[in-house]
Amino acid sequence: MGKLRHPLPVRLFHWLLVPTLALEVATGFYLTNPSQWWGFRNMRSAKKIHFTAAYLLTALFTAYLYGRDKTEIVPERKDLGPRLKKFVAYEFFLTPKKPKFPKYNPGQKFLYTLWLVLIPYTLLLGWFLYFPRFFAPWIRLFGGLNSVRRMIYLSGVLLTASIAGHVYFGLTSSTAFLKSIFTGRT
Repeated sequence: MGKLRHPLPVRLFHWLLVPTLALEVATGFYLTNPSQWWGFRNMRSAKKIHFTAAYLLTALFTAYLYGRDKTEIVPERKDLGPRLKKFVAYEFFLTPKKPKFPKYNPGQKFLYTLWLVLIPYTLLLGWFLYFPRFFAPWIRLFGGLNSVRRMIYLSGVLLTASIAGHVYFGLTSSTAFLKSIFTGRT
C-alpha cells in the first residue's frame, strides 16, 4: 500500500462535487441560452435541476469549510518565488525535470484558491436571482438583474475553463497521483 494522499472524506467531496458542478454549469448555460443540444426538455426542468444542484453545492461547500484543513491549498509567499518559476518552467516544457513540491504545486494552490473565492461568489449571485425581492438592495448595488446575470455567466465560463485546466493537469501528471483520487493512495 502506498502513502495516503486523499482520505475518504476528500475523495467523497471531490466525486460529489464533479457531477454537481457539471449539472450546475450545463443547466446554467441552458438557462442562459436555451437549446435542445443541452438535453433539457424545457426551462422548468432545467431550473429544477439547477437549483437542486445549487443547494447541494452550497451544502458541499459549507461542509468543506468546516472540514479539512484549508491551509495546505492556500498559496503561501514561498509559492510565489522559485516554486512558481519551477512549476511554470516544467508545465511549459522549458525543463524536462519535474520539480518536487509538497502535497500541492503552486498551480493547484492558485486554482483551488480561485475556486474558494469563485464558488461562493457565484452561489451568492445565484441566490440574488433566486430571491430577487429579498435581495433587491444588493441587486441594485451590483447594477441590476442583467448585471448579476452577466457576472454569473462570466464566473461560469471561468469556472468551466479552470475545471478544464484541472482535468488536463490531472490527466498529464503522474498516474500514481491520478489513481490517488480514486483509491486515496499513491
